Amino acid sequence: MSAENVVPFASEARGGYADRTPPQDLAAEQSALGAMLLSKDAIGEVTEVLKGRDFYRLAHEHIYDAIMDLYGRGEPADAITVADLLGKRGQLAQVGGHIYLHELVSSVSVTANATYYAEIVRDKGTLRRLVDASMKISQLGYQASGDVNDIVDAAQQAIYEVSEGKRSEDYKALRELVEPTYDEIEAIGARGGGLSGVPTGFTSFDNLTNGLHGGQMIIIAARPAVGKSTLALDFARSAAIRHK
Repeated sequence: MSAENVVPFASEARGGYADRTPPQDLAAEQSALGAMLLSKDAIGEVTEVLKGRDFYRLAHEHIYDAIMDLYGRGEPADAITVADLLGKRGQLAQVGGHIYLHELVSSVSVTANATYYAEIVRDKGTLRRLVDASMKISQLGYQASGDVNDIVDAAQQAIYEVSEGKRSEDYKALRELVEPTYDEIEAIGARGGGLSGVPTGFTSFDNLTNGLHGGQMIIIAARPAVGKSTLALDFARSAAIRHK
């Protein structure tokens, strides 16, 4: 796609970067979206890498969101259907209309490179967030408003948010993990100490695990040749008998 295609959107800025050009790659953004409009497989590949906020151009984020909306509903996501959805949202003119969507499609000859394009867009987005975080930290330092420890905490939070998208799948809020545990403890108390799961017949083990529960993976570890397989079979046999 030629440089002329992006000139109408040159004034569309995200974040305050003064006179400096923020990290971006509009060609990669266009290529990633074009691949998504051409291939359902490309949509799946790109969504593993990208989020809407990774796009520099707000119009590209609107197009991405429309594609994801259609894809999530199991509907076709091409230049026609995406244009229709954007029109219903009042965003079609903002993104450049039907012509721009078809230009995105025509700019891509090989959809197999979709993941590569998406990685470029993601990395540029991460760099922009890093720049934003550094500006925010600089302002916090110069303003020096409030307790220093609070300022440091705010600075650390700003840095953490730069890579939050990458870590969100690896970490969960403590509340999400603790609440189910409390619920289980309360359920045990309501049963007067009875097991909530299937007993194995091994009293000490049952007291520790509260019985076997669906979806669990129990690993029996010990030195070689001490009877791990036999013990596992005994567990399974005993649980099967008691579960009847």
